Amino acid sequence: MTRFLVAMALILVTGCQLPGSAQGCSTVQIDWVDFIQIGSTQYVGAPGASQALHENDLGAVVSHVKFKVDGNICDPNYRPKDGDAAFLDPGTPVYQEKDGRRARSWPPAAADRSSATAR
Repeated sequence: MTRFLVAMALILVTGCQLPGSAQGCSTVQIDWVDFIQIGSTQYVGAPGASQALHENDLGAVVSHVKFKVDGNICDPNYRPKDGDAAFLDPGTPVYQEKDGRRARSWPPAAADRSSATAR
């Protein structure tokens, strides 16, 4: 009976990892594309774009980043959810441009000031 209880305890403890959590990701590395998911629309950073972003180009806040997937997700089958972003920290505001064509975060990441286009 004691062996049975110990075996059950080990099974429960080893099975408590949340789906998509970063623990135990030593054999998986994902190269995320720069994206923000807002509702059912995914905005992807345009590679090589160097359009300057100015504060007066921004309209209303349309969302906030809820979850940063880079460094937190190791499941290659993970499907982004509303509020997910590849590299932006949770709480980062996402603005609509005044012309309404793109979503952007402000302030822009120092390494990437590119525009994001809907996909």
